Amino acid sequence: MQQTRRRTAGHLFIITIRSIMQFIFRLSRTIFCGLWRFLSFCRGVIANLLLIILIIFIAASWFEQEPVNLPESAALLLDPTGKITETAPDNNPWQLLLRQELAEMQNSPLQDILDVIATATTDSRIKVLVLDTSDLEQINLNQIMTIGAALKEFSRSGKKVIAVGDHFTQKDYLLASYADEIILNPIGGVELKGFSRYRLYGRQALEKLKVNFNLFRAGEYKSALEPFFRDNMSDAARSANREWLNDLWGYTTRQLLKNRPRLRPAKLDDYINHYDRRLAANHGNAANTALSASLVDRLLSRPKFRDYIATLVGAAADDPHDFARIDWTDYSLRNEKSYQNPPTAARIAIITATGEILPGQQPETRIGAETLSKLLNRARRAPEIKAVVLRIDSGGGSMTASEIIRQEILQLKASGKPLIISMGRLAASGAYWISADADEIWAEPTTLTGSIGVFGAWPTFEESLKEIGINSDGVSTNPEAGKASLTRPLLPQQARALQLNVNQGYRRFLEIVAGGRRLSLNEVEKLAGGRVLSGLRAKELGLVDHLGDLRDAVNSAGARVGLNADDAIYLQDEKSTADAIGELINSRQSFFTTLLSRFIPEPDADFSRAIQNHRELFFNLKDPQNLYVDSLLENFAL
Repeated sequence: MQQTRRRTAGHLFIITIRSIMQFIFRLSRTIFCGLWRFLSFCRGVIANLLLIILIIFIAASWFEQEPVNLPESAALLLDPTGKITETAPDNNPWQLLLRQELAEMQNSPLQDILDVIATATTDSRIKVLVLDTSDLEQINLNQIMTIGAALKEFSRSGKKVIAVGDHFTQKDYLLASYADEIILNPIGGVELKGFSRYRLYGRQALEKLKVNFNLFRAGEYKSALEPFFRDNMSDAARSANREWLNDLWGYTTRQLLKNRPRLRPAKLDDYINHYDRRLAANHGNAANTALSASLVDRLLSRPKFRDYIATLVGAAADDPHDFARIDWTDYSLRNEKSYQNPPTAARIAIITATGEILPGQQPETRIGAETLSKLLNRARRAPEIKAVVLRIDSGGGSMTASEIIRQEILQLKASGKPLIISMGRLAASGAYWISADADEIWAEPTTLTGSIGVFGAWPTFEESLKEIGINSDGVSTNPEAGKASLTRPLLPQQARALQLNVNQGYRRFLEIVAGGRRLSLNEVEKLAGGRVLSGLRAKELGLVDHLGDLRDAVNSAGARVGLNADDAIYLQDEKSTADAIGELINSRQSFFTTLLSRFIPEPDADFSRAIQNHRELFFNLKDPQNLYVDSLLENFAL
């Protein structure tokens, strides 16, 4: 009896303690949750207050700025910074203000540069255009050719373009070659090395990490994933890469020799291939080496350069040792922007599509199937829009997303509105999937396109996990349930299904190209296989209709509907100020990454980009069927 009482008392004690503990836990949770909500509320209030203060500060500094006076004789200083971008201009005033003051300070819009040059061409006050590429970090061949053509038009008006630099990298020099005169600082030099494509190959690393990389592809030249299953470049990829590299370099050198009549092909080749000899002949002086090779016209220090320009346009009002000038960004604020204020109600819509092709909604640095489809649908439904020009700069991405966009393009065409494709630096694989059904395809000579092929990839990590003592096990209602996991091996029947899907996707790709380009399947098969082509070669083979830039494509669209280039307008998502601010906050990471990259040696930066490209393949290119039409050419740079 006494033992029973003790047992009952013990149970009551345990129940009491448990109840007390539960009460304490509930109370603690309530307190901490409430405290967390309070802190979150305070954080939101503080963040909003800081944001409001920031906006007020920026707006005040903006409105306090005095307009820059342009003297009767001045030089236009064109010194683009960061990356040359081709996205549509901001359509929200606050968004424009915030971007200019914050995140986009390191970037230079291509269309703004072209508008500035075109306006300065007819401005009698602008006597000289000074091109300074010192702060230019990223520009592609197409952009160089487009800006170069505008510079040549400026020269033909009787004015002079003078390029200046302390040192010219290859990309800087290719753009500077369009100038009438190139001036180099005696401390600098000129880098010319040709084009190349090198990649990191990690088959052995994956083996050591015990990662099973299951690859499924269709197309002999579809080499996008070779770094995951090879230790070197395959013969097929080597042949294909050499072909388009030679096409691009051949076109570039022809243009370079045209721009610099005193430069001879033999002298250019000798400078590139035997630079050490030429440098030795000039006692190690890189500037004299460039001058003796006719790559530059003068060697002047910065003070002497300023004095020289002052003799052409006059001295600055506040400094007799400097020349009268206006910066291109200040000059741009005075001028009308292209493709923003059409004079007529009837319009040509320009839609820009840049980056990887992904499902759903995506920011402007990527092509979202839903995002782009909405714009195409809007263009189709708007009665004032008579034609559409789709400007593409993409190496491809998700096959499903590409097909969703193509379906919307077919709807647009069925409405009777012409669709013209304008290819930028890159319009390959999934981007070509999207383009094939267009009424016309315009590419630039140095565009990279084609890459008609499909792949699927499924890495599994069961052996890697097992190595550290982690195993996957469980039960399922059906044999296939739970098998599609990165922690479990891929079954033979799953592998076979994936390969069949890839084969079917490839067949579908061939049929789309054959139908859109009015070619037979046999003809398309000879052009496909994942083979990358230059714009020049694609034009010869019938995958592209015309060679030209965005304005050429806009003019062609206008000719079809009785309009001209001035009737075109950028069509883009209407973003609220809150959305714009959110994107700016998210983009700060990109700003600091760009800033940090200036202090990273180039080989390490190349390594980081290679790792980033491979990481994005699996974390960004999400396709519901795990099928991709991607060229992975994003890492090709000058």
